[in-house]
Amino acid sequence: MNRMRILALFVLLVTGSSILAAPPNYRVQFLPVPPGCQSYSLLHGLGEQDHIAGVLVCEGSAQRAVIWDRGVIAELGNFGGSSSFAYGLSPQGKVVGAAETPEIYSDNDHVQRPFVWVDGTLHDLDTLGGPLGGAVSINASGTIVGTCQPAHPDPRLGRLPYRACVWENDVVSDLGDLGGPDAFALDVNGRGWIVGSSNTTEPLPSGLGFAEHAFLFDGRTMRDLGTLGGLVSGAYSINGRGDAVGFSSTEEPRPQTYPVIHAFLWRAGTLHDLGTLGAPFSEAFDINDRGQIVGWSLVRTANGGVDRRAVMWDGNRIIDLNDVVPDSGSWVFRQATAIDEGGRILVNASQGSDWRIVVLIPRPQE
Repeated sequence: MNRMRILALFVLLVTGSSILAAPPNYRVQFLPVPPGCQSYSLLHGLGEQDHIAGVLVCEGSAQRAVIWDRGVIAELGNFGGSSSFAYGLSPQGKVVGAAETPEIYSDNDHVQRPFVWVDGTLHDLDTLGGPLGGAVSINASGTIVGTCQPAHPDPRLGRLPYRACVWENDVVSDLGDLGGPDAFALDVNGRGWIVGSSNTTEPLPSGLGFAEHAFLFDGRTMRDLGTLGGLVSGAYSINGRGDAVGFSSTEEPRPQTYPVIHAFLWRAGTLHDLGTLGAPFSEAFDINDRGQIVGWSLVRTANGGVDRRAVMWDGNRIIDLNDVVPDSGSWVFRQATAIDEGGRILVNASQGSDWRIVVLIPRPQE
């Protein structure tokens, strides 16, 4: 699935103004899976009324989109292909995602269709005419955003571009871009504001492609949110107040080195660097209306290496979520993908080679 940018970002490798007086404390809830299976969450998979969307992976089978409804797991189905992926949830329990069909379009790759799942039925959302699409977020009004392809190649790329797509009343439209060929819509809030990323007109120094910047679309115009100093940024989530979070490169890499990537908060026209746990990489995946932000960061290990940790930014500090869950056993929390208004956090956790979705539930503060 590396041909879909929105999927490749999440395959398993797998600021507010006040400071809390004491670190938060959580209990952990493991979502059940059948024997021999693992699970992981993508973006926006934490819903109301104990609805959670994710992906199930079982021995000898492909990845399958699923929903947990009050702890009971149900598969969402597919369009006749092998793999499917669940992303966002609406307050009403509708699920959006992407599913393969049996049709091959090139190089043995399967056509992939965006979907919305409603009351047990999978509905095809259509694309702009091309073979690939994925729906990533849905708001309470039913507006859906994601990425899909048109029917014809972009001459600047020599291939089919990816476009930021919006579905309203079963009709798909192209949201537009910041001047470049590729664009990705990744979240929509209750006001209909949309965030994502888009190519700009600035060529990369390598000559292979264009700089990519985070954007915010407020219903009228698409605003370039800029970067933290590098050429690449993207926004994953927007809350009801219009605060956006995501990632940005902080500087241009030297030859044969990787760019430094930091999580950011965009608020009231300013991009804030959220920092890391000490190593050069972090990303922010979600923000609630209280300003709590979740994602992941690399941390340096005792042997000189790095490791991935799920984190929360709360006020002016970054918290390793592994430090605030006393009953996690030998599980390691690797990345936090969503947080709701009550402070519950959706996390991908690992124990050796086993991966599971867990929900961190705040304990009452004394």
